[in-house]
Amino acid sequence: MSAENVQVARDAYEAFRRGDLEGVGTYFADDIVWETPDTLPTGGVIRGRDAVLGNFAELSKYWSKFSVDPDEYIDAGDHVLIRGVQSVTGPGGSTESRYLHLMTLSNGKVVRGEFIADTVKGMAALGS
Repeated sequence: MSAENVQVARDAYEAFRRGDLEGVGTYFADDIVWETPDTLPTGGVIRGRDAVLGNFAELSKYWSKFSVDPDEYIDAGDHVLIRGVQSVTGPGGSTESRYLHLMTLSNGKVVRGEFIADTVKGMAALGS
């Protein structure tokens, strides 16, 4: 099932890049848990598909540009590790930083996402 998990991760990322949050949600389990650094305005542990998608929708309130550009998808069985570059623009300027994203999948759906990025750069773009 691991090749299928990588494809789910790729498809979810592509939907996010298109701004299709409803499409992203089709790859998420109802009870997904999403974790991002809590030092960011949209950070913390978010539970449930609707809450995670609502969190994603909040990104534009803080950054006028927010993108994640994956370089590599690493197959790890029930997990997919994604390496890439995050770009953000806010009132404090623009920045890019490397990120790692660990997705855990079950029955073809993402059940957990852990996103690790340079929060100092992200906050600097906010002018903080």
